[in-house]
Formats: sequence, C-alpha cells, structure tokens
Amino acid sequence: MLKMNILIVDDERLILTGLKSCIEKIADVSCTVQTSTSGRQALQILEFFPADLMITDVEMPGISGLDLIMKARQQNLCHRFMILSGYDKFEYARTAIKYGVKDYLLKPVDKDELRASICTIAREMKEHTDLKLIEKYNSYFPHIGQESIPSPLQKCVSFIAANYNHDISLSMLSEHIGKTENYICNLFRKEWDTTFLEIVNETRLREALYLLIYQPSLPIRDISLKVGYKTERQLFRLFKTKLGLTPLQIRNSPS
Repeated sequence: MLKMNILIVDDERLILTGLKSCIEKIADVSCTVQTSTSGRQALQILEFFPADLMITDVEMPGISGLDLIMKARQQNLCHRFMILSGYDKFEYARTAIKYGVKDYLLKPVDKDELRASICTIAREMKEHTDLKLIEKYNSYFPHIGQESIPSPLQKCVSFIAANYNHDISLSMLSEHIGKTENYICNLFRKEWDTTFLEIVNETRLREALYLLIYQPSLPIRDISLKVGYKTERQLFRLFKTKLGLTPLQIRNSPS
C-alpha cells in the first residue's frame, strides 16, 4: 500500500476535522495526517513532521496559504502542495501554478475529488521513488543495457537476454552461436573484462531488482524462479554479494 505524510492547514477547526477524517479513510493510500490552524504553527510542525504533501487554505489570518507555501519551499520543508479556497479567483490559481501546486480545490471540498487527487499524487511519488531506486543501482549493471555493444558480443548478449530465466550454460551459448567455449570466454574477457557467468548474474540481478520494485506483492521465491534460480537462497546470495543487501531490504528501501 502507498504511504503518505500529509499536513492540513486551515483556520477553521471543523474543516480540519472533516478533511482529516476523509483522508484517513482513503483505501489505496495509508495516510498519516497532522493538522494546523495557522501558517506559523504549520512551519513549526514541518520542522519535525516530514510531510509529503501540505494541503492549505489560501486565506488565513497572519501567514496566507501562498506565503506559507513559499516559506515551506524556501526552507526545504515540503515540496508538494494542494490549495483550498472558498473563492474561484484566477489570481490565486495563477500564483499557485507558479509555486508548483499540485491541485486547487474549491470549498466546500468534494470528498471524491480530494481522494482522487491524493491518490494521483501518491502514485506520482511512488513512480519517482522507484525511478530513484533504479538509478541508484544502475552502476551495478555496467554492461547490461549499453546502447553500443561490440558486434562480436551481440549474439552472446542477445542469447543471455532471451534465456536468463532458464538454466543456461556456456555450452548452450557455444552451440547457439557456433563458436567454441574457449572463444566465448576470451571474447568476454577481451571486450568487457568479464565472464559469461558474470553477465548472466548481472542480467538476473537487474531483472530481479525490477520485479522487487514494480511488483511489490510478488514473493521473493517467485522472483527467484522468474529470473532463473531454483532456490531463493541463490538470489539472496547474489544480492548480498553484489549489492550488500538482501532482496527484502531492497524492497523495503525508502529510496
């Protein structure tokens, strides 16, 4: 389930209570919600509460909603915002866009519209986090996904990419491309300073990483089988050796 920390800011306590209750009932997103009745108090809360999203009224005594957003951005306290307003004013909307506000909702807030907007933001957060995680580990795949592969290796790499999820061997590759095993070993060593087995493991590791991140409900054992390992222990050992972490630690990684 997707998770979000949300701060709601409004000088009307009744509205705060209603919005908090509505958000906490969203089925697809687990939301931890804090509330504030003023912009000044909101900035204090953001010092210790890492909000993924701040929902704020525009017109409040003291610090206005737009000023609050500007200060939160400047102080690096929050970067996603949603605005609530009792007035359909173009100037508010234009300024909100300037500050990168995700949505602009009119009061009284439509609960379905609010839920839909939060779910959309949560999915965007998840996609952003997934991409960051993939980028974080890209350095562990120095050969896989290269745009330019030396032509003598192309058939070898294509064979591995098509068959990594099976119990492939050097002899199978040798038979497939019509070259001796010794020729293939020398080719990998000369072109990439690596081995056939290393490329197989690199391919399996990358595919396992994608499955861990993009199919979070898929059991580790099933991932092991999908990438060509007979046991979960083999995948565990590969992750510990190459990444220093277990598959479960990778899956639960926040970024």
